[in-house]
Amino acid sequence: MKNIQRFGGAMFTPVLLFSFAGIMLAISILFCNPSVFGSLASEGTLWYGIWDTVQQGAWTVFNQIELLFVVGLPIGLAKKASGRAAMEALVTYLTWNYFIAPFLRTGENFLESCITEGLWLKIAQTKA
Repeated sequence: MKNIQRFGGAMFTPVLLFSFAGIMLAISILFCNPSVFGSLASEGTLWYGIWDTVQQGAWTVFNQIELLFVVGLPIGLAKKASGRAAMEALVTYLTWNYFIAPFLRTGENFLESCITEGLWLKIAQTKA
């Protein structure tokens, strides 16, 4: 039970940001809505520019949600050297993303060429 509570406390760290970011996002979307604020909220006005900037900033938390958990969980779970644990988790996550993206693109091209050129049949025939 103690470990579950510790994990819940670690999850709480990144989740705290959701409420503030959500409120700021809702307010900025509302203030950029011409149906509510009329011509004041039209694109190109100073009012719209300010609230659009706030909106883009509020999206940061939701656009980078995985990074919040990658860094926040190790900080909450580590008994010693929490900064080191968070940095290791972040580097591992980023390395995995940079590694897997080209791998998937290469795999997609390979799979596509296998289907279009009938390589599966050639491979099967050579093994038979």
